[in-house]
Amino acid sequence: MKDKMLDIISQPDMQQYTKTFASGVTLFLEGDHSQDMYILVSGKLEIYKGDKKIAELEDPGSTAGELSYLFRSKRTATIKALNDVETIMIPADQIKNVLRKYPSIADEMTLRLAKRLEETTKIMHGLGEFNDRLPDAIIMADKDRNILSWNHAAESLHGRTWQQMKGYPLADLYQDSQAYEQFVSDVQAGNSLQEKEMVVKHPDGNKRFVSTSTTVLYDGHHNVEGFIFLSRDVTNIKDLEKKYKRIKRWLIPSIALFCVTIISLFFTLPYFSRGSRILDYKKGTFETRIIQDSQNITNAVTAHLASGNLEEVNGIMQAFFENESPGHFGITGLAILDSNKKVISAYSAKMRDMAAAIIGSSYSGIKFKGDETATHKILTLFRADKKNRMGTKGVEIAYEIRQQNGEITNWLIFQLEMEHLDREYGIDTKILSGIDFQKD
Repeated sequence: MKDKMLDIISQPDMQQYTKTFASGVTLFLEGDHSQDMYILVSGKLEIYKGDKKIAELEDPGSTAGELSYLFRSKRTATIKALNDVETIMIPADQIKNVLRKYPSIADEMTLRLAKRLEETTKIMHGLGEFNDRLPDAIIMADKDRNILSWNHAAESLHGRTWQQMKGYPLADLYQDSQAYEQFVSDVQAGNSLQEKEMVVKHPDGNKRFVSTSTTVLYDGHHNVEGFIFLSRDVTNIKDLEKKYKRIKRWLIPSIALFCVTIISLFFTLPYFSRGSRILDYKKGTFETRIIQDSQNITNAVTAHLASGNLEEVNGIMQAFFENESPGHFGITGLAILDSNKKVISAYSAKMRDMAAAIIGSSYSGIKFKGDETATHKILTLFRADKKNRMGTKGVEIAYEIRQQNGEITNWLIFQLEMEHLDREYGIDTKILSGIDFQKD
């Protein structure tokens, strides 16, 4: 191919396009609208992107400037003569005729274009992988500030993928688009502003504060070609600043309040301590009562359950409510379950209809919470209630009933009135779960 290009540029009809350039002379500038094509005959050419040199051309037969012709676009780079250079400069309106006459030139252009495409693809892939590893969000936009690409950090920060936002205006990302536009204008104007904190929109509806800096990309004529935005999430920092200001604002009043509280506690602590001791005593009596009742009832009903005498079991439960005043300790009802957790007997002094209604129902779907080694479990369940369509929440204590061989054959259930326990003993569901209702 190289030999063919040399043969072509030595043809007599190509000599009319010969043009020489002295060292340092610019063939064309990045951003130019010219579309003439150059074939290097001798000498060396330098290729610049912006102010930086990116390559050199020195092989006779190498082409330059063909991309602008092929894509009908502005020059993508600046070409300068490094030394005295001789070229074949084909005017844009003659390129088609020359290519028709010498197809080898088109072949050379195709090979060079394919090589550039391959190199560009490798570079872009490498840059993409590198950018995806960076912790900060990187967004590239065109001259109209429409999104061209962004990395994984940008996807995480803005809650959207690149496919969703490709081609969308950057202004759509910010809560205050006018502040964003002013920031970009200040950067383009050369003001000293380096970065700015702004609020970005996020699909989850939460505010995200970002610190954004911008680099403007220019061509050889200082025309804007695009933008690179670098953003980092400073939401946590902003939250800390707010907390610090809030703490600072209330520090002195808080110290004063603390002092007043300490003084108040000094005088009132004896009363609080006394009240706390009373509650602890009440909790202890409740715990002792449940343990004693569970033992007494279990001992009384075990033999009758083994023989299937439920009438005696019902009589024992009824006598318990008539003689032991369990209502004072928040016990509203008793129930006996079989080994499959099905209710076989129940009694309630206040709600006898409800007690009868639950016979035959199952506790198998209710979670028995507690230590696996403990003989008792805490149950939370909802019972049907005419006044409440969703049911009434109930809390119960379940005790294992074992036969002499150690096999669990039944469960003894204490149904509790939590409002009464909270009011009289300071016991709520959480405290109840922490009480050990077992004998030492």
